[in-house]
Amino acid sequence: MYTTLSYVYRCIAWNLPNLDDHQRFPKLPVLNNPGLVMPLPVGQPLDLSPVSILYEGKTSRQVLERFLQQSGTASFLILHRNEVVYEKYAGGYTADNIITSLSVSKSLVSALVGIALEEGILPGLDSSILEQLPELSTTISSKLTIRHLLGMSSGLHYYEGVSPWSDDARIYYSLNLRKQLLNCETIESPGKYYHYNNYNLLLLGRLLEKATGMAVPTYFSQKIWSPMGAEQPASWNIDSARSGFAKMESGFNATARDFARFGLLYLNKGRFGNRQIIPEAWVNQSTSQPNFEEFADSTRYMTRRNPPLGQWVDSPVGYYKYLWWGYRNGPHQDPDYFAMGNLGQFIYCSPLHQTVIVRFGKKWGNIDWWPTLFRELSQQIDKPGS
Repeated sequence: MYTTLSYVYRCIAWNLPNLDDHQRFPKLPVLNNPGLVMPLPVGQPLDLSPVSILYEGKTSRQVLERFLQQSGTASFLILHRNEVVYEKYAGGYTADNIITSLSVSKSLVSALVGIALEEGILPGLDSSILEQLPELSTTISSKLTIRHLLGMSSGLHYYEGVSPWSDDARIYYSLNLRKQLLNCETIESPGKYYHYNNYNLLLLGRLLEKATGMAVPTYFSQKIWSPMGAEQPASWNIDSARSGFAKMESGFNATARDFARFGLLYLNKGRFGNRQIIPEAWVNQSTSQPNFEEFADSTRYMTRRNPPLGQWVDSPVGYYKYLWWGYRNGPHQDPDYFAMGNLGQFIYCSPLHQTVIVRFGKKWGNIDWWPTLFRELSQQIDKPGS
């Protein structure tokens, strides 16, 4: 009864997710190494031209700082060639504030999966999930693989919405995510349809937990956060103090500057100094444009509510690959890629323009699609003489 009442209380009293959810949920520490902080030197301040903002199909030219203030943005950083060239905070937030990243967390999980695969802790992208999680043999397909989970093509049932009986709510507010995982069920062939589904992240978390013998936040701290030069310790929200399972899909908490450091780690092909933290091959593989061989059985994409996740994946310029979103730049140019969360949380990486943009906000704001603005800013910053 206590568990049920607590779940209902979370749904009603906490209502929708927000960037301060680290103040609500219990959490586990993600430790940094204070003696190994990656410096973020401040470069020449930018003199940006007005930017194009597309909203409800209409384009306007706006001063960036004014638009950010009106859009509910809490923090906005631009790093160009490893230097901070633009940094603004609003709404009572500062550089020291911890922020819940929501689904940006998924891309952090992708990095951890790449490390576990390289180390041989996980058996391989095309290994059957049931080989590691036989307790799910009566509900999920034997054909379901790690690759399907990473590509959001698992074929698992997922009911979206904000009501307490939706899967969105059950996963976000559950007090026992391992128990919730027993409710996942295959309803269509794995690899056939793209469908954004948070059960995929629970499965990846359970795989990592069983394979490493430790909580995912502890593994992340050892393999990424501590060696990558984070300035401050972070944390990972968990379902409950009793269960202690990390909220894989949405619960990582850190400062905007440290999220920018994670973006730089990817921009530098997983390397910090003379140490390879994330395998370079995985950085390339997880963010590059998907090829036919990887998704040969994908026939269509399912759509989802705003922001237009499914529509982006099915567009000529967009794609989704191993828990990263992609933005095609042309047939002979490296694509941009980004981690994205609810309310417009972003880590945007442009290898072509050596730029990382971090945006966290209280709401999405009056803009149809933030990555379009990030791409324009990346191009403007990298012009000769800028």
